[in-house]
Amino acid sequence: MLLRTANENLLRPRHLSSLWIYVLLSIAFRDIHEFLREGMISELATDGTVRGTPVRDSTLLAAGVAYQLPLGMVLLSRVLPGRANRIANRAASVITAAGILAIWPKDADDLVFGVFQLAALAAIGVICHRWTDDTVESPALADVTR
Repeated sequence: MLLRTANENLLRPRHLSSLWIYVLLSIAFRDIHEFLREGMISELATDGTVRGTPVRDSTLLAAGVAYQLPLGMVLLSRVLPGRANRIANRAASVITAAGILAIWPKDADDLVFGVFQLAALAAIGVICHRWTDDTVESPALADVTR
């Protein structure tokens, strides 16, 4: 009973924004952490590659666009009404998970980041799946209406 109550309180629509912040920070810190890898900066500076993958303007543009999805969801998960919120969060979590899986980690520390990012995205999916029409429409108003 206690575990069920704790589980219901932890996975609520009002927590979506916090989960998106976690995903965004985890992605950013993984990228920052990568600069600590031996030879990373020299490889990028001399060859213009990261682990053999050329870093071009198009690569940087794609990465910038990929960052915008979780960043935008931080705001949208707070302001969109119920049905639109569920749809946007489901779609964004699937797209973000696909992006993480597409560049699956090549070493153990990146694997840890990837697993935790996917776990947070799965939690977002669980929240959206459990979210019914009688749930408070806007997570931003959840604390106000109770």
